[in-house]
This record gives sequence, structure tokens and C-alpha cells, in this order.
Amino acid sequence: SKATVSVLYWLHNNMGCVVSLSESEQVVVKSMRGELSTIDGPGMNCVCMDNVEETREAVILGDKQYALLKNTEDGTLRLKNGPSKIFMHAHEKVEKVATNECLGRKEYCLVSHSITGNTRIVEGPCVVKVEVHETVGEVLEKLSLTEQQYVIIEDKSTGMRRAEYGPVIVTPNAYEEALTVQKLPVLQAGEFIRVTDVKTGVVKMVTGPNVFRPSPYDQMEKIGNLPLLSKGEYCKLKNEESGQIRVVVGPELVELGPYDEVVLKAMLPVLKVGEYCKLKNEESGLMRVVVGPSLVELGPYDEVVLSAMLPVLEVGEYCVVKNTENGGKHIVLGPCIIELDVFDEVCVQPSKLPVLNKDEYVRITNEETGSISTTFGPKVVSLGPYDKVEEVMKCPDLAADEYLVVRNEEDGLMRNMEGPLLFQPGPFDVFEKPRKVINLKKNEYIRLRDDAGFIRVVRGERRMLPGPLEAILDGGVKEAINIDNHHAVLVRNTDCGSLELLTEHGLFFPTAYQEIEDVQTKIVLEKYQTVVCKDTSGAFYYASGNTELPESERGPGPDFFLPPHHEIVKHSWSTDLKKEHTTSEVVWRFDSRPSYMNYEFFCRTLDNVALVINVTFFWRIIDVKSMIESTADAPGDTCTHARSMIMQEISKIKLMDFLASFNDVIRKACLHDCFYGKRGVELLSVEVLKFECQSDETNRILQEMIKETCDRLKFKERQRGENEVSMARLEGEIEEEKRKEELVEVRKSHLKTEARIEGEAEGARIAAFITKLASTTTQGGGTMGFEKAMRVYETQKQNEFQLRSTTALAQGKAQLYLLPKDVNLNLGTLDNPTLKKAQNTPYGG
Repeated sequence: SKATVSVLYWLHNNMGCVVSLSESEQVVVKSMRGELSTIDGPGMNCVCMDNVEETREAVILGDKQYALLKNTEDGTLRLKNGPSKIFMHAHEKVEKVATNECLGRKEYCLVSHSITGNTRIVEGPCVVKVEVHETVGEVLEKLSLTEQQYVIIEDKSTGMRRAEYGPVIVTPNAYEEALTVQKLPVLQAGEFIRVTDVKTGVVKMVTGPNVFRPSPYDQMEKIGNLPLLSKGEYCKLKNEESGQIRVVVGPELVELGPYDEVVLKAMLPVLKVGEYCKLKNEESGLMRVVVGPSLVELGPYDEVVLSAMLPVLEVGEYCVVKNTENGGKHIVLGPCIIELDVFDEVCVQPSKLPVLNKDEYVRITNEETGSISTTFGPKVVSLGPYDKVEEVMKCPDLAADEYLVVRNEEDGLMRNMEGPLLFQPGPFDVFEKPRKVINLKKNEYIRLRDDAGFIRVVRGERRMLPGPLEAILDGGVKEAINIDNHHAVLVRNTDCGSLELLTEHGLFFPTAYQEIEDVQTKIVLEKYQTVVCKDTSGAFYYASGNTELPESERGPGPDFFLPPHHEIVKHSWSTDLKKEHTTSEVVWRFDSRPSYMNYEFFCRTLDNVALVINVTFFWRIIDVKSMIESTADAPGDTCTHARSMIMQEISKIKLMDFLASFNDVIRKACLHDCFYGKRGVELLSVEVLKFECQSDETNRILQEMIKETCDRLKFKERQRGENEVSMARLEGEIEEEKRKEELVEVRKSHLKTEARIEGEAEGARIAAFITKLASTTTQGGGTMGFEKAMRVYETQKQNEFQLRSTTALAQGKAQLYLLPKDVNLNLGTLDNPTLKKAQNTPYGG
């Protein structure tokens, strides 16, 4: 071994190096000629370091791995599957190391060769072993079909299809594609399915009960139910290929052909007694009628055009039937059931024949000829097929005081029918409601105008019937005007247009060309009233009720009628409080008596306080002529001028000065002004009713000032009253004290007398007591004596005083504290055995 080591050391220093390789290592060596070779481990090899190209690991493959090796010299590939350890050739490189696909039991995959283009299928369960130039496609799941499933598989290379039916596991080949897995159609009894072979175009009908296995080229429609017809039902089937229609009547389960479509399913018309229906053949256009009771059997092209009740006519009813083919009509009278033909239709519904009473009539129009006839009762009217009946109407029953204006629409003539009468009108007679015959009283009249425009006046007393073409004017009957001392009539003559005032007493009846313009009441004026009139030239003249005035000044007064074309002059006087003419009254009798008038306006004082003042004017009219010529609103002008003067006067003074003498300020501004005299009025006096500040704040302060002033005056009066009460009370007390003094004096004299009497009695009682006590015999046989009797008496009094004091203290809440020195107490031993025993016992026993 030492020799071996020496040799290796020599070789390393002189020839190359020793390479130590593990089990998975490989060294690539290049020879002197440039050829590459490999040395695989494990082992120790001696190589020249200049010839070593690389040292690389061997490729270790697992169980499911494979390696793709590429020869870089000639480009060839080789593939090795694991598990294995692969030592590559000198010119090989690892192109790819991958894992073989592991397929489950229901999986498969496609392996394609990139050189030849061939594809093979590998089914699981297995590990897919690939060759060189092969690529593994996506792992797919096998188609697991149940018993009720199927799948269509299409070969993409040829376009051919095949069907696989369950239960089976289907593995498509390399060029096949599985279309959607579908359920096998399960048809129950009464169900069907229409199947079309898309390759051949053949249509077939499959009916249940059945599990249908479609071919690869079958296209199925939705499963449907075969029409099940009950009794009385039918259905129409149309062959879409030939266009033919057939009818199937129940009860039956309809067998459908491959090209049959259900066009209609319905109940067969069932006609009861009295019903009918019209059927039309849509192919031929022919119509037929079926009358009940029956079950209508329909052909393939029959359509029910009409189903209705046959008209039933009762006694006294009729209806008109029209043939729509030739237009003819005929009338059917009841009682019966009308049997209608194919082209018959009822154009006049069943109706009652008109039954007329004695006072009724009906107009009948023949629609074929246009003629009109009138039928009167009592009777049942017979009608033709073209007769049209209007409403049954009452014949006008005219009383003795009624008449009727009738117009014939055929010739336009009018006539009067006077009662009493039951009027039966002709076919062209029209009329309005009956009118009352006019009965005119003695004082009544009526004006009438005929169709030519002539006017006539009919005066009472009489019974009057206007002509049929005469119109009543002026609203009817009028009363004649009674003209007397106080009433006159203003009449206009319409033939010449003149106006005439009629004053002749009696009843006035106007003539045909006279119209009453006005009934005047005589204007009667009082002594203080004046009226202004305007004549035809526009000049004013005055009428006064004052009979003391000369006639030239009095005018037509005191009572007169206003002549024609003359008018009364009227003024519109403001009556609202602010005289802004928002409200007014029309004045035409001007009263010269004084009257009151209130007025409210706004002004400002010198210290710029806004006031709203309400004043009242006492005024009168003194010259009507001046007033008429100068103003049209005397109250308004008077108040407006007075406001202007008052505002000027108030603007010169302050508010406190105004408060001190507001009436004087107002009178100074308004009275003795010539303005009013020029307008025919006189301002007699003016007073302030109330005033207030326009500003709420100023008004509040003013109210407070007024309240303070009132409170001060009230306080003064209250204080004055209280002082008077106090003085009266004081005087009473003084008088009372004086009386008390007199009472005290009297009581003192009485007390003195009582005390003297009581003292004398008490002294006599004491003297008697002491005297008797002093003469009392003692044990020694002698008397007590006067002095000893006095001491006994004093002791008795002291004891009585102490007894009263103690009793008062015991009954009250007062406490008495005494010191030994304050009490003159003498203790003696009483003749008491118990007390003596206590005194003899130490510490009190």
C-alpha cells in the first residue's frame, strides 16, 4: 500500500489526476484525438486534468418518471422510463424529465406521434408509457352510461356517427368526439314523439308505452300527449305534407301520423230544443243549418258561424226576418218558434205588437215606400214587414180652458184646436204642450203680434185665444196702470218716437204702438229737502220742499212729476271711514239738516310720531247750488280739506302738546274756514273720537304713559280716600279714649266704694275673729290675749298665701329654684313614729 500511494502520487504529479466518482456521478473525458468518452462511477480513475470536460450527475428516475435524452452530435433522441439510474452518453443532454400520466379505471388519454402524426388511445387503469416523439394529451374521463342514457359519438375524420346505449362505459377513439349525453325518451301510454332523420329526412312517429332508442341521426321533438277525445269531443288533424284535413270524433285516442298537426280540439256543438247553428264549409263556401235537439257532426272544413236560440214568439209578439241573399223580408206572428233558413236573420227582434188604448195612437212608417200612417186605439196594431213603429203616445186631452197649436209638417199650415176635445193628430201633425186659454180681467190687457208684424192689444174683460201665428209680447198678460195724484205714466209712441207723460186719472191701457217707458211716482219733498234736475238742454234747476221760499227759488217743489227727457242729478258720496270712495251711496235728495260724519286719517307730529286720528264732523248743507257747482262728493271734499289743515297744524306741535289739547288743535285747524262755505256746506263742530300711534312701539309707550297717568290719579284718589278714612278712624279713637276716660273715672269711684265696703266688712270680720280668738280660754285657764291672737292670724294668712303659690306652680309649667338663705324654713320634729324611726336609723335606714 505504501507503494500504491507512492505510485498514485507520482502519477498525479507527472501524468494527471485521480478522479473519485460516487455511484451517481459521471465524468466526460476528451481524448487526444478529440473524441469524447464517459467514465461512470463508482470508483477512482486516473485521468489527465486537461482532458476532463465535465463531471455530472446521473439521471435518477422514479417509478412513474421518464427522461428524454438528446444526442447533441447527431440530434437523435432516446427515451428511458423509470425506475432507473441513467448514465448519459458523452454527447447526450437531458432534454426533459417528466412524470408519466397515471390513468384511473374510468380515464383515458390520447397519445400523438409528432413525426408520423398517428394518435393512439391509452385506457386506464395504467401508467401511460410514451415513446420518443410521442406527446400525451389531456386526460379524459370515460363516458359511463346508465341504463336510461345514450350518447352520440361523431368521427371527426369521416363525419360518421354512432350511438352507444347504456349500461356501458364508452371510450371514444382518437378521432371521435362524444356529443351530449342524453336520457332515452320514455314514452308512457298516450304519449308520442316525432322523430326526424336529419340524414335522410324521413319523419316517423313513435308512440308509447315504449323506451325509444334513437339512431345517430335522429332529431326528436318534445314529447307530447296524443289527443284523448271524450264523448262529444272532436279534433281536426292537418297533414302538413299533403295539406289534407281530417276529423276524429271521440271517444277515442287519436293516432297521429308523422305529418299530422292538431289544428283544433273542442267540444262538438250540442243543440238543445229551440237552438240552432249555422255551419259554413270553408272549402266549398256552402252553408247549412242544424236545428236542435242534436249533436252537430262537423266535417273537416266546417266552421260554426252562428249558434243561438231560435226566436220564440209569444201571443201578441212579432219579429221581422230578412233573407240576406235576396234582401227580402217577411213578418212572423206568434205564438210559434221561428225556423230560420241558411240566409235568414232576425232584423227586428221579437217585440210586442202595439196595443192601443182609447186615448193612444202610434205613427207607422213604411221603410219601403216612405209613407206614414197613424193608427188610433182601442186596437192591436197589425204591422207589415217594412213597417217601423214609433213610440206609442197619448192623444192630447184638452180641457175647457186649454187649446193646442198644431202644425202640419207636410204643408206647414198651423191651426188651433180648442177644448174640450180628445185630439187625434194626423200623420204629419206636430204640437207642443197644451196652452191655457187667456182670461183677461177688467184691468188687464195683452199685446199680440202676428206673422205679418201687425200688433193688436186685447183688453179685458174677456176670454181670449191667440191665433196660431200670433206671438205674445211683453211677457204675457199685463195690468193696466192706475194713474192718480201720486202716479203718472211715461209713454213712448213707437210710430213717431215721441215721449209723453200722462197724468189723466184712471186706468191706462196702451195702444198697439205705445210702450210704457216708466211709471213715475210723484216726487214729494220735505221742508228741509232739495232736488236738482237737469232739463233737455242740460241746464240745472232746483226743486225745494220749503213752501216759505218764493216760487222762483222753490222751483216745481214741493211735489211734482219729472217731465219727459228730464233727469234727476245724482251724486255719489263716499261712505267709508277713510273717504277713499271704496264704498259710496247715491244721493239725490239733499237734506239740509245737520248730521254727523266720522273720518279717519294719518298724520305726523313735530317730533315725527305717526298718529291715526278718528274724528267726527257735525256739518250741514247750506247752499245746494254752490255744492252742485263745486263738488260731486261733498263729504269726501270736506274730509280731505279738513285732513290737510289738521296735518298742517299737528306738524307744528309735539306729541305731548297734542295730548294736552288735541280737541283745541283740531278745532283750530278746521273751524272758521271759508273753504266749506264756497262748497255750500258748513262745519259746525269737530271732535276727536280716538287716536293711536301707528307704530306699535310708540303706541305701547303711549299706552304705558296713559296707564301711568291713570294709575297716578287713581293712587291720589285712593290716598285721599285712605287719609279721610284714617282721619275718621283717628277722630273715632279720640272720642273712644275720651269715653274710656270717663268710664275709668266712674269705675274708680265704684271700686273705691266697693273697696271701702269690702274693707269695712273684712276689718269687721278680722276684728271679730281676733276678738273672739283673744278671749279664747287656754289650757292654763287664762285667755290667749290680743297679741297672741294677732300672731295666730298672721301665721294663718302666710300659710294661705303659700298654699295659693304652690298650687299655681303645680298647675303651671314654671320652675322655682330656692336657696337656703332665700327660705326662712324651721324644721321641727313631728309627732310621727315613722319619722322618728327614720331619724334614728343611720343614713336614713
